Amino acid sequence: MSSKRNYLSQSELAEFADITITDSTEADDQISQAEEIIDAFVGFQGKAMAEVVEGRATTGSATTLTLQSDQQNIFELDYFIYCMVEIIGGTGTGQRSRITGSTKAGVVTFETLTTPLDSTSIYRIWQLCKFPRVQDEFYDSVNSPYRFYRSIPEAVKRATAAQVEYIIQMGSNFFSTDKTEMTSEGIGDYSYSKESSGSLNSLIAPKAKMLLRGIKNIKGQIVVQDSDI
Repeated sequence: MSSKRNYLSQSELAEFADITITDSTEADDQISQAEEIIDAFVGFQGKAMAEVVEGRATTGSATTLTLQSDQQNIFELDYFIYCMVEIIGGTGTGQRSRITGSTKAGVVTFETLTTPLDSTSIYRIWQLCKFPRVQDEFYDSVNSPYRFYRSIPEAVKRATAAQVEYIIQMGSNFFSTDKTEMTSEGIGDYSYSKESSGSLNSLIAPKAKMLLRGIKNIKGQIVVQDSDI
């Protein structure tokens, strides 16, 4: 088991938040929930892998697939680390798993699926999470085989731990604050909407906000007014 975005391990949660883990499955669920909230809070980030890779597997199993022939020997070792694979057609349709490694030859390894894949499986590979970003990766093009190394920023790890702790402390009150209220402001012929202080901000742990201060991307969404259409 692991959290969905893999920002924080259970051992790191115990270290950063001084939480004693008694139920591994519940801990992963709480970490995953905290990661999702952190991703929503920080806004747009320049993901390490911005593109989406799709194709038909050459071969497959419950834990691996080999990319279609024209995608092999293109992506360097571990290029797909921190990405998800989703089966959108053929054998195994509807399954999704976190990728744990990939080779230059196009063999992608992931956490075990219920239904093994085969040559009819259509895959989609993309980076679900906001982190790691481009600046969080190192590409070793000196030592063979060339390889991608990616990591989660320390501030994001600690913010995720603080968010889990906050969810636990708030209990049922935490879920009652889940709102999607928006406020609108106008600039000339344009208007934009932003979260009100009672929406997403109310779900973020104060300590997590502090830790993410240098990472959060504050943006408004530009909307054309009806009179301009």
